[in-house]
Amino acid sequence: DSSGKHWTVPSLLYKLESILPGQTDHPRYTKDVVQEMYTLSYIALDRLRSIVKLYEIDCDWVESGAVEGSIHAMEEDDEEESDGCRILSVEEVNEMMGRSSSEGDSDLYQWGEYDPGCAAVNPLKLTIGLADALERWGVRIYEHTKVVSLGKTVAVTDESSNDSGGMYALTTNDGSTICCDHVVLCTGADTLSSDVSRRLQQSFVPIYTWMAATEPLYDECPLKDGVNNICDNEKCQQVKRPAPMCGDDHISLNYWRNNNKDEGRLLFGSLADTFALPDWLISWRLRNSITEVYPHLNNVRFDHVWGGKLAFAPNSMPLIGRDTDYDDIISDATEENRSSENFSWGVWYATGFAGHGIVPSTMAGSVLANAILEIPDQQQWRLFQAYFPPSSFNGYPYSRLGAGMVLSIYNVWDWAGKKGIPLPALPKLW
Repeated sequence: DSSGKHWTVPSLLYKLESILPGQTDHPRYTKDVVQEMYTLSYIALDRLRSIVKLYEIDCDWVESGAVEGSIHAMEEDDEEESDGCRILSVEEVNEMMGRSSSEGDSDLYQWGEYDPGCAAVNPLKLTIGLADALERWGVRIYEHTKVVSLGKTVAVTDESSNDSGGMYALTTNDGSTICCDHVVLCTGADTLSSDVSRRLQQSFVPIYTWMAATEPLYDECPLKDGVNNICDNEKCQQVKRPAPMCGDDHISLNYWRNNNKDEGRLLFGSLADTFALPDWLISWRLRNSITEVYPHLNNVRFDHVWGGKLAFAPNSMPLIGRDTDYDDIISDATEENRSSENFSWGVWYATGFAGHGIVPSTMAGSVLANAILEIPDQQQWRLFQAYFPPSSFNGYPYSRLGAGMVLSIYNVWDWAGKKGIPLPALPKLW
């Protein structure tokens, strides 16, 4: 999914974060802050489009748009259409998702939304294409090279040293050392050593999600290309519309699309757990999820099942900014060269994208590049640093248990709502 619609500021987690130790020393976000983040994400989506085109990256990019169905009743805040999105009726949701009312599967969703600005992409091909483009510019990429420690160099600690290799020294798992003036930590969901960054060590919780690729469905694939009626000056024409990406607002976030090939496989993702699960249980739960959306696929074969960990911050927002702990480390040794607005060195971070990293990570790259290059009036990293800094405490060593308990409660609420059991509304997580 390459969508620009990934900036949802969650209310409950943000409130929970405010009662954790050390989490109340930053200002609360405002509507203007959220709007600026939306704007940055749409700019990033356009930038990613231009990069794919410029470097001719073969990544199965399709301007498909996206449909999201809601299992909850529409609230007042949901009624306003914005950013080119369109509110959908139940009938429109079912039609665009290829859900058949004749099978009794039309009551799952109560309304929906269509965003024509979203695009589908093969993330592996995109990653390989971006790496190839970087190497053409002379960038060296070292795979399977884990950084085990990060600290100041001899040049900083020893004034008599003639070493000008950089402010920081990174030590890798094979004992090699890399010296540089700028470090950008783009860690995934694995636990980060305090020898690398104390600030990020407990700033997120790993959440597992899984996907399945069905057997080829050909004409039986529910997601098919459609048409849009475009009218101008009383003249209308039909324009082909690729099958949209789909999703819903279960707490486990079902998401799916076809593979845009003639064979018509369905790529279906779901589940949100804080611990790894056995393969048989993953397949069983994925099958239940896909059957709820498409009952006629209850016996479909899964040819591939895979999954992994996503890095979720306590407020579910991306973590983008500067690790000021390292500013303190070298402040005394470089006081004469320091300026609050002059960053000729620094340790930066971009992580916690919570499974929505394709567009926001593109945005993070631009934001941090502008910071490192000190581009005037383009210092948006301060926005993230000020309003959504990394948490200094995520509940470790009970963070996974706590997050799992919250997810379980919301799963029960989702189930009860679909069964018509009245329960008090819970704040939105995302």
